[in-house]
Amino acid sequence: MAELRRGRHEDAMAPKPRPGMWMFAVLFIILLAVASSVIAAAVMLHRTLPRSSAENPPPPVAYEVTVAPATRKVFPYSIVPGGAQNLDEAKRAMNDPAVKANYAGIDFRKLRQVKLARNLAGYVSYRRGEKIYWTSELLTLRAGETVFTDGVYLVRGRCLNGYSPDAMLPIGADEPTEQVLDTPVEMPVIAYSIPRRTVAAPGSLTPAVPVLPPSMPGAGIWFPLVPIIPPLQGRSP
Repeated sequence: MAELRRGRHEDAMAPKPRPGMWMFAVLFIILLAVASSVIAAAVMLHRTLPRSSAENPPPPVAYEVTVAPATRKVFPYSIVPGGAQNLDEAKRAMNDPAVKANYAGIDFRKLRQVKLARNLAGYVSYRRGEKIYWTSELLTLRAGETVFTDGVYLVRGRCLNGYSPDAMLPIGADEPTEQVLDTPVEMPVIAYSIPRRTVAAPGSLTPAVPVLPPSMPGAGIWFPLVPIIPPLQGRSP
């Protein structure tokens, strides 16, 4: 009997876990589970994300370049072979140091591009080698021809040769006929286009070169390749 009482007294004196300790243990287990889930999700996300550009470089790209052949009319004995097709082109050509002296009297601020409304008779300049001559015979500029004028001087658009209603000097010993001056030849030019979009280069950065018609609107930039203008010696009247 005494032993039974002693055992009950010892049980009463033994330490018992507090309710707060159980709550702390449960909270710790929950936090541990949440942390494990976050770490596992981060590992899986890292595996699925794309690598950096240094580790996974993009494939090489190359611009598509289009080259197309074309021609342009060049009239014999032109001061500027190929002439000019617009006012800006005419100003650039006439201000070239090689031929600039031939247009010394022109007021480029008043220069404009016009088409002849009727035939115009007169004398025209022409180039033979490095010298400028004037025709001794009257020639005819046909209605519809493009010319550039500042109101005083007139220049033919097709060749940038000068025009005068009065006879001029010097005159060449063997001047070309009007038929020869009016017979052009076809000279090659180059038209090319560089689209803004890029394409993957198939193993090489050298793109294929397809051919497109040069007359496509907006196809690209067009440059005439006319013969180099040698410098003129002296000044024409």
